[in-house]
Amino acid sequence: MLEVSIIPNGSGACPAPAARDRGLGSIPGMEPYASAGVDEQREQDVFARVMRPWLARTKVASPLVTSITGLASGYFATLMHIPPGPPLALTTDGVGTKILLAREAGRWEPVGIDCVANNVNDVICVGAVPLALLDYLATDRIEEDVLGAVARGLYLGAEQAGIAIPGGEIAQIGAMLAPAAGGPPMLDLVGTAIGALPPGREPVDGSRVRPGDVILALPSSGLHSNGYSLARRALAALSLDSEVPGTGQRLADALLEPTRVYVRAAEALWAAGVTPRGLAHISGGGLLNLARLAADVSYTLDALPPAPPVFGLIASAGQIPAATMYATFNMGTGFCVVVSPAEAPAASAALTDAGERPVVAGSVTERPGRYVSIPPAGLLGRGDAFAPAT
Repeated sequence: MLEVSIIPNGSGACPAPAARDRGLGSIPGMEPYASAGVDEQREQDVFARVMRPWLARTKVASPLVTSITGLASGYFATLMHIPPGPPLALTTDGVGTKILLAREAGRWEPVGIDCVANNVNDVICVGAVPLALLDYLATDRIEEDVLGAVARGLYLGAEQAGIAIPGGEIAQIGAMLAPAAGGPPMLDLVGTAIGALPPGREPVDGSRVRPGDVILALPSSGLHSNGYSLARRALAALSLDSEVPGTGQRLADALLEPTRVYVRAAEALWAAGVTPRGLAHISGGGLLNLARLAADVSYTLDALPPAPPVFGLIASAGQIPAATMYATFNMGTGFCVVVSPAEAPAASAALTDAGERPVVAGSVTERPGRYVSIPPAGLLGRGDAFAPAT
């Protein structure tokens, strides 16, 4: 019987507990996200206390699997080794309360794309190529037009990611969902993705990151699928038909912009002969996701892509401090690539050829503790929080 390995053996070990949000501690001063209904600190504490101990004890009975790395460590995806085939990458994620905005606006297609993007963007962080996704859709009732729009979104996301959606589940659980009488259906959408590590490619967990390495940032399209509980609270007094100041864009369009898919960008690196030392999907927790990389270093970001104007509207309307904004939202950066200085030009060129607009955002420093510093914003972060730098 195979025991699950929480920490891979050797120099490629992922930190356990997870670097970003389970075990590094936090810096005082963050405006509580719990006020918007998301108590991250309690989630992390309860997970570590009552869930992780049980999950870490799970075992695979089949001799087909020789090891599982990453389970319960909080990394972006888990690798399951089934020789002689390639290691398989597994991850799961949902769309979250962005669905409530989709419901209010009557636009369901974007959340289908989000479901795919959230998962495949995590799979590529371990160096794997996404292959397939299974979706789970829970709803209070079946409405053909809504399910058709969600499915089209799933298809569009799958096309961008180059994956199949060979199966899934629809669960009618109206008694468990908030009442939706008189309006569109209430639903939740979650996906589980599988990928594979190509022959000859070593897993990427960030353990090879070194001081002096270059951080390349890829722009986001907006909020992607994170921070919507806080965003909805901040913007509660505004109509979805309101204009985002200075853009001519409707608020609904800005908030429902689908999550970008970075699969093509990641594969462009490998095709160009670049070996990334760290890959980070900038999702919930914002740029603090860099601290999930295994190396005991820190990160300084002094030239990030510009944040779309909708972030400024959220901050001003909700009177949200910068520390909370950066600890909750991606703030204009959807993905980060860490490479050696020697490979930075080739990496930037490959990403540009793949249709990205990479920004040399900063560098890795030798400071231990996995801090994330953003000098232009005057912030220093660690764990799941930013605070004003002193």
